[in-house]
Amino acid sequence: MYKFVQVRDGENSFHFVVKTNLALVLVAVGLKKANVRVSVRLSAPGATAMVTGIVLGRDDEEIALHTTQIHAAPDTTSDLLVKSVLSGHARFLYHGEICVEKKAQKTNAYQRNENLLVSEHAYVESRPSLEILANDVRCTHGAATSSIDEDELWYLASRGISQKAGVKIITEGFIQRALDRIGDNSIISDIWQILSR
Repeated sequence: MYKFVQVRDGENSFHFVVKTNLALVLVAVGLKKANVRVSVRLSAPGATAMVTGIVLGRDDEEIALHTTQIHAAPDTTSDLLVKSVLSGHARFLYHGEICVEKKAQKTNAYQRNENLLVSEHAYVESRPSLEILANDVRCTHGAATSSIDEDELWYLASRGISQKAGVKIITEGFIQRALDRIGDNSIISDIWQILSR
């Protein structure tokens, strides 16, 4: 079962206590200014959480997202992916934390933030962090930021595709890789409708 959250302007705070399984999809699009906090606490042995976030920033929009994956029990797993596409003068600030409590042995935690800058004026800041108090864990995190690849645009142009359409194809492909994690086609369809507004 998927939990779908669409972020609104202003302050947003979402807290989840997971005793079995959570699949969370978070979408932030069309916001003037938003500050979002998402906390997922894995509180029972064997609990799992998969969090997928998609952020679209345009014009002068400002979005701050702070995620926290808290492992409070042994044998828990979390997998978080946040992708952003930024154009215009949009700003996206991401801070992701993985916290593993001492009793949460055999934890497996993953966190990744990927950003695509469509404009040279767009700005992103990504700060992943780990706080690990247990000694038998596997925790990884990473961040990557790139811009539209001119070679990809050239290739698409050589096939008769305009630059505007090429940028759209590239950004949709970038987002689709996040949506591929979601096993519910109705949610994927809903997300594409929201993103196309």
